[in-house]
Amino acid sequence: MLLIDDDKVYIKDYIEILIMEDHFFKIKMPKYCLNVRGEGLAIYYYDQNEIRFSGHVKVIEYDEYRV
Repeated sequence: MLLIDDDKVYIKDYIEILIMEDHFFKIKMPKYCLNVRGEGLAIYYYDQNEIRFSGHVKVIEYDEYRV
């Protein structure tokens, strides 16, 4: 699940954070990888089920797993 609220992004039911930079996040989800690009991206909360981060989001895209 993905929820965007102003300058905050909520991602639920993720598997793993693959890349974490101030301008790019790559997050492994059950069936795809979620790519978030922006400026000043920073995690302000996470646990085993949910990530919340803030910053100026410019692009959200996903990569499907291929067999």
